[in-house]
Amino acid sequence: MFSMRKKLRNTVLTLTFAGTAAASGAANAGFVNFQSIDFSLYNFNDNKLAPETTVSPIIEAFGDYSIGDMYVYSILENNAGDDNWSGKDQTYYYKFVPRLSYSKIFNQDISHGIFRDVALAQWIAKTQDVENIDYYAGIALDWNLPVQGFSWFRTIFYRENSAYSDGNFSKGWDGSRIHIDYGIPFSTSVGDFRIVGTFDHTFNDVRVTDFKPELHYDLGKAVGNAAGHLWTGIVINPIRNKYAVKDGAVSWTGGEADSNQFAYGAFIRYSFW
Repeated sequence: MFSMRKKLRNTVLTLTFAGTAAASGAANAGFVNFQSIDFSLYNFNDNKLAPETTVSPIIEAFGDYSIGDMYVYSILENNAGDDNWSGKDQTYYYKFVPRLSYSKIFNQDISHGIFRDVALAQWIAKTQDVENIDYYAGIALDWNLPVQGFSWFRTIFYRENSAYSDGNFSKGWDGSRIHIDYGIPFSTSVGDFRIVGTFDHTFNDVRVTDFKPELHYDLGKAVGNAAGHLWTGIVINPIRNKYAVKDGAVSWTGGEADSNQFAYGAFIRYSFW
């Protein structure tokens, strides 16, 4: 089991690096507009349906290309001392989110007012011990919000083909979701900050609401190094009906599920770009 877990974990890392390296190789051809890769270590507390306290390394990569963009995310979640947890002490999850932009592919500016662009989006994800892969297909809308400070604001409407549904291991086009992500950089007398985060709401039999705002502080710049690389900050993660388990129902752990959480934590991150 350990060797299989190690092999899968190495596969996630390999795919992340391979995608970044391939994009780098295409840069001279004018394919790459921007790309980055981030390494983070997160500590979360008050998790539900998981170890109460976790420490998790996370790898994220983002590339902006001549035809669209792609986001890659992988996490290895580890139990950090919850002796009452009866499940696995380590689990992984990863996803790829490629998008094909209409304005980039056809070289047309279709922005109007607060509307910026439309794109075809996919969400391809894998969770440990779930046999199949989650696959979502959707339409993304990018916005120029009139509210000052937003660096980006995107909404994506997905149709879900989920590997895990209603507490049973199954596969099918079983629901829909709206996904929102955003970034708000700002500066104060004590340094540079940014608020980034995501919001997800599903329209399945058991509706899930997952909100995760983060406050980042540019620690590297504050101590005299280059800006935009070393970050630290705090995060909150309220979720309703986590993992599509209705609060108070019987979960896969065999007991009555407390699946409404208000987790909180801190992190440190280094960005390569």
